[in-house]
Amino acid sequence: MEIRVVVADNRRARIFASHNVAINLREQEDFVHSAAHLSNQDIVDDAAGKSVDQHGSLDSKTSAKQHEEEMFAKSLGKHLKELHNKQHFDELILIAPPRFLGLLRAELPKPLDKLLTKSIDKDLTQASVEELINYIKK
Repeated sequence: MEIRVVVADNRRARIFASHNVAINLREQEDFVHSAAHLSNQDIVDDAAGKSVDQHGSLDSKTSAKQHEEEMFAKSLGKHLKELHNKQHFDELILIAPPRFLGLLRAELPKPLDKLLTKSIDKDLTQASVEELINYIKK
């Protein structure tokens, strides 16, 4: 059984593959979301073509930074779907801070949400493979 483990936050996502996560994880991809490092003002100033209100915000309910987080979660969901279409993994594990974990779960396409067997609400993007294995085994 092929397993994918996604370790992410609003700035970075690491995707691992394994047949047995209690023993081994192989890092396959590492994404960095550069817009997450920008301030709200920098994102809005740089957002050509985006609709802003008279106060200079994208939406009264969503900041530019939150919008970028949502877009990153959406792009990860899309990438996971493409990866599944090519490699047909059988199980998915998500590890992310609580807020981003919720965004990522919400952006999982329908076939993938059925493969989600475990989610861990912790920021482990900087963790070693051994630390990740220990958290998954708990």
